[in-house]
Amino acid sequence: MKPNTSNAAAVIASSPHLHRCDAADLHVHTTHSDGVCSPCEVVVAAARVGLAALAITDHDTVSALEVARPEAVRWGVELIAGVELTCGHDRCELHILGHFIRDQDPALLEAMASLRAGRAQRVETMAARLKTLGLRIDLDAVRRTFPRASLGRRHLADFLARTRQVGSQREAFTRYLGDGRAACVDKPRLDTSRAITLIQGAGGVAALAHPPFDLREGAIRALVSEGLRAIEVDGPGFSRSKSRRLRAWADRLGLAGIAGSDFHAADRPGRWVGAITTPRDDLERLRNAAILG
Repeated sequence: MKPNTSNAAAVIASSPHLHRCDAADLHVHTTHSDGVCSPCEVVVAAARVGLAALAITDHDTVSALEVARPEAVRWGVELIAGVELTCGHDRCELHILGHFIRDQDPALLEAMASLRAGRAQRVETMAARLKTLGLRIDLDAVRRTFPRASLGRRHLADFLARTRQVGSQREAFTRYLGDGRAACVDKPRLDTSRAITLIQGAGGVAALAHPPFDLREGAIRALVSEGLRAIEVDGPGFSRSKSRRLRAWADRLGLAGIAGSDFHAADRPGRWVGAITTPRDDLERLRNAAILG
């Protein structure tokens, strides 16, 4: 029996219906981290918009992959095992994607478990801060609403919005949970070199996700020396000039240029599954990088 596809239907309703193509969305989140669609729902959405391949890249967890695999087979979509690891580099937060990983690799699982434990402590601390600001937070209720998720700011913002303590999730971030706001707590992070080593050790290829606007080519060169083999050259909010610059850097540094929707929810225009994709040639370059190690 097919899963409930109500969330996927909402995603599809806001997106164009595509014919079958060779493109891949290499950056998608599910309810197992901070997305609103289940693993099966994002697979359905990918199939309905005509994608050939989909990478589920939840934050610091791979638990969605086992759930999604049978559905991907049913719909004829290649499911690429992925993850997004939260990292620190020169005092900045960076995110490293892993594609074509062995998702049961012991070292990777251990590192992700440590990150999730840190995330759990972070949520507890943020909830305590919100309470000192006069807000009501019921973490048990949040956990019941998102039973499989590694809880973070989005889940606390959802609770505040649903309980009408703020007008919207956006307001929750603006007033309390955004970077530098009173209830915000820094995320636990891996060193980038450690994240890249873990991904390589799990048979995957490491890619830099949504490079910050002020990141310089020298910083990317340093990451390449640590084993980075790909970089996102297009994604939500990327200007044409930024994409051209990143593509030029990728070509100069021998990196695979990839792209994805960074889908979490259909809450903004152009953020549906498959809205931004990686063409077949770039996907094959990424696949070859994983094979060559």
